[in-house]
Amino acid sequence: MIDIIIIEDEPIIAKDLFYTLKDLGYNVLAHCKNHEETFLALEKHQSDLVICDIDLGKKSWDGIQIAQEIRRSHDQPIIFLTALGDANTINRAATVDPDAYLIKPFEERGLFAAIELALNKYSKRKKSTKTLEVEAPVVEENIPFIAGNFFIKEKKRLIKVRAEDIYWVKADGAYSQLGTKNQVYLLSTNLGALEEKLSGHYFIRVHRSFLVNFQHIDTIEEDVLSIANEKIPMGKNYREEFYRRLQQL
Repeated sequence: MIDIIIIEDEPIIAKDLFYTLKDLGYNVLAHCKNHEETFLALEKHQSDLVICDIDLGKKSWDGIQIAQEIRRSHDQPIIFLTALGDANTINRAATVDPDAYLIKPFEERGLFAAIELALNKYSKRKKSTKTLEVEAPVVEENIPFIAGNFFIKEKKRLIKVRAEDIYWVKADGAYSQLGTKNQVYLLSTNLGALEEKLSGHYFIRVHRSFLVNFQHIDTIEEDVLSIANEKIPMGKNYREEFYRRLQQL
């Protein structure tokens, strides 16, 4: 589940936003009315995304100032919520490079679209930052992967799946199947792209069609790995690297 912090000083709007997010399957960690409450919440909670109203009254920083500080100290996706459309406000907001905008009054489908857009934009920006040093092209990815978490679309919501909870990943043509303890997800991306995302998270390729998580291997018998109820073949071209990595754990 995606964890969200709301920054909104108008109680009615905040309440509407809270219940709409709940109906869409998201978890609201905190509702903050000013910058003091916001930074206390960010220190206390590990959030995945912030929805921030721009106009928070004269007693607090405005949402643009808060977003600038979040960018410096708690980098994560930011959605601006606003009814303000004057040129000065838009120009100031643009300096933050928010991941999405949401215009008041908002609708459920608009809120969902803004969250999905924000997570995708943030994921691509982080990917671009990592590859900039070697001047590699940024690969178009369909599945956001942020701080060790996949965000998988299911109907009208995005589900957070932690890398450590993934048992195995299997190639399925241009798609991939991702297996956890209780569910198998079908992802619209290929195995190679997922392997790159999961590098450094105890995953290793054991077959041209399989990645496995070392932490969930139950048994190793000749060329077959057992993970829960799944029997996974080990290709001969991957065997040496598998055992080398196994000895390093």
